[in-house]
Amino acid sequence: MKTLKGLHAVYCDASFFVALFSKKDIKHKRALELFKEIKAERIAIHTSWFVISESMTVLRYQYGYTEALSFNQSIDLYKVHRSTESQHQQAIAVFNLFNKDKKISFVDALTRVLIFGELKKMPALSFDSDFRTLGLTTIS
Repeated sequence: MKTLKGLHAVYCDASFFVALFSKKDIKHKRALELFKEIKAERIAIHTSWFVISESMTVLRYQYGYTEALSFNQSIDLYKVHRSTESQHQQAIAVFNLFNKDKKISFVDALTRVLIFGELKKMPALSFDSDFRTLGLTTIS
């Protein structure tokens, strides 16, 4: 089981946030362990507005308003990246390239663009197997 020791920052995916904020999620216990480590090690959390949108929507639709609201109230704790038009175009290219053989979401394609670009290959916390498919360093 990977730990976060030695890291200064991580990128968090919707699958991580959903697991963290819903006790009913099958990965909740692991997400909680990772979050405790983030707090203890004072690791900065990075994400994007697309991931926040996806997280809030999944939490609301699958788990309930309380879970979505709790996540919503935590957003100020994260360094939220705003993607550019250029990054959106790059994400479309990644989406088209990878979806010939596998299914990936546009949000995951955009995450790859952000991580391989401005975030300098920062490790990602994700329970989504697509992240490994995209060549991202993933801790789950």
